[in-house]
Amino acid sequence: MSEEKEPEDHLLVGSVVKAFRVLEAFDRFHPTMGFSEIARVTKLEKSAAQRAAHTLWRLGYLEKTAATGEYRLSLKCQEIGLSFAETNRIVLSVAPYIKMLRRKTTASVNLTMLDETETVFVQRHTNPDQLGNSLGVRSRLPVYCTATGIAMLSQLPDARIQSILERSDLRPRMPNTVWEPAKIMQRIDETRLQRYAFGVEEDVASDITVACGFTDPSTGDVAALGLSYFSGSVTIEQAVAESRDLLIGLIGNLSSELSGT
Repeated sequence: MSEEKEPEDHLLVGSVVKAFRVLEAFDRFHPTMGFSEIARVTKLEKSAAQRAAHTLWRLGYLEKTAATGEYRLSLKCQEIGLSFAETNRIVLSVAPYIKMLRRKTTASVNLTMLDETETVFVQRHTNPDQLGNSLGVRSRLPVYCTATGIAMLSQLPDARIQSILERSDLRPRMPNTVWEPAKIMQRIDETRLQRYAFGVEEDVASDITVACGFTDPSTGDVAALGLSYFSGSVTIEQAVAESRDLLIGLIGNLSSELSGT
């Protein structure tokens, strides 16, 4: 049986696609690259990689290192992320709630948003106790294996959840990871019932997380506020007692604000 081909998109500009492939190729493993390495990493022909990189350099999104002449991301790239924070309704609306959570709890506060099969850490305010146990440069994690991810999935209809799980690389990342589809759905149902998700060392060692999900009705964006504790400082019971009711109440107010009610 032949595979179905995606319909051709006549509005898609190939040169723009190649340029973004080049931008996305720069990461902690490839902080600087020349034409040959860009072509290898992006799987573009060398001439196409050269034109895309040169164009991005002329536009100011790449810069050349003085020592080698290789390309690296410029500070202008950061402006795109800052523009997102300045224009996204969820990021703007959640700011005072994050401040309140930082004052009223001993936890690290995370704002995450759903992007296809991943949870993206949009804002992270880390408690000093967790500085040695942070996610480092990882801003994305699979949505199925985090408390914040489960909290966000609980906001979606089952059909969309099934689609996300089918496209996810389901596997145990830590001993406590819940990764079997049936158990994930059971966990989502429990989260809908109790209005919060809870996880212990399922994606990061020594981590206890309590999270609540919410949506922006006007944009369809799905997000979650999570409170993460270092298990060496508090017990599971203490973490839940401090955060659960506070989070549920704040999310209720935030959801009403986003709904305009």
